[in-house]
Amino acid sequence: MPRLPFVRHRTANQIRQKYRACRHPVEKVRWHALWLLARTDEPRTPAQAGGLVGLSAVTVRVVLHRWNAHGPAGVAAGRKGNGSSPKLTARQRDALYAALQKRPPDGGLWTGPKAARYVRDRWGVVVCPQTGWRWLRGLGFTLQVPRPSHPRSADRPTRRRWKKTCDAG
Repeated sequence: MPRLPFVRHRTANQIRQKYRACRHPVEKVRWHALWLLARTDEPRTPAQAGGLVGLSAVTVRVVLHRWNAHGPAGVAAGRKGNGSSPKLTARQRDALYAALQKRPPDGGLWTGPKAARYVRDRWGVVVCPQTGWRWLRGLGFTLQVPRPSHPRSADRPTRRRWKKTCDAG
């Protein structure tokens, strides 16, 4: 296989500085591999550089192709900013938080499906019940389940009488 060319967008020392200063774990390994390939004191193949940094030879070749084509911008992790925009705007999220402070329209406790239904009815945003639960958790709410009670347990007035007699004694 013919050796891939290495386009010198930066000097080996500049690449080393980028590698040493990089905080992103994926990009740091890529910079390290490029620095090893850029060094002229010890010429290395992509397979040798990959073996030293823990990448496959194919991955190092891909990084090298991106480096040659785009320069330092080709080293950046491509995952940044590839997500979709949020379903709710900041104002809608604030309104949802305010609504969650009150009782749900059908009574009971707020759940993921209830939050999803509320958002659908209020703003027309259709999401699955799991997303409603994620919104609840993201806004700081936790699962609220009433304490279970034994079917033959005493009612509240009887418990109060017992407590009064225990405290008096």
